[in-house]
Amino acid sequence: MAPASWLAEQGYSMQLLYQYTKSGWLKKTSRGSYIRGDANPSWQGAVLGLQKLGKAPFHIGGITSFNLQGYAHYLPFSDAQTIYLYGTQRLPAWFKNIKLEQKFCVMKKPSFDAVGLRSIPSGIKEWEMVVSSPERAILELLYQVKPDGLGFEFAAEIFEGLTTLRPSLVNELLTLCKNIRVKRLFLFLTNHFDHPWAKHIKKDGLELGTGRMQIVKNGVFDNEFLITVPKEYHAG
Repeated sequence: MAPASWLAEQGYSMQLLYQYTKSGWLKKTSRGSYIRGDANPSWQGAVLGLQKLGKAPFHIGGITSFNLQGYAHYLPFSDAQTIYLYGTQRLPAWFKNIKLEQKFCVMKKPSFDAVGLRSIPSGIKEWEMVVSSPERAILELLYQVKPDGLGFEFAAEIFEGLTTLRPSLVNELLTLCKNIRVKRLFLFLTNHFDHPWAKHIKKDGLELGTGRMQIVKNGVFDNEFLITVPKEYHAG
């Protein structure tokens, strides 16, 4: 999808856009965006219009990033109807007005600037979308794990499959992470699953706070990381 502002930069006047729309060469997808007349609107096209043409600093993260990279398709929460976008700015009006089968959920936290982002094929021409790497996506996902939020067990199943994370990138992201609950939960799961990369994680110097935190209701308290976890994940 092409924002009208981008089309204007390419030399397309509003009058010309009107004529192209009237002739069927273009179709309006919202007030302020267009696609070719023979194309169908898609969430991938909307994201490309936002990222590539609109130059907006948003990326696909969390569970959507895992879905796109093949980590979560077999899990019950892998709902492709919700696309998780991460960014701290306001979405442009043209994007918010798009009507699609999928819905976009914008998350502002956690934020790590551009650290841990990567590009993957979009399925549209040769264009690529910007998404979170698995190292960044797991921290974004853990941010949603709360007693009234995403389930601990679901996040743990995703974590169990992350056998090839890059410890250097994980350490950089943990240093940038300002959310104590996310860091404690990440380190707890790191200890629990003990993947080969776990021994390279640097815990010293991380700000983990001192107060107790409830991650799950009716859980068992973990004395090392001061969080409540499901009994089946607690070592005793």
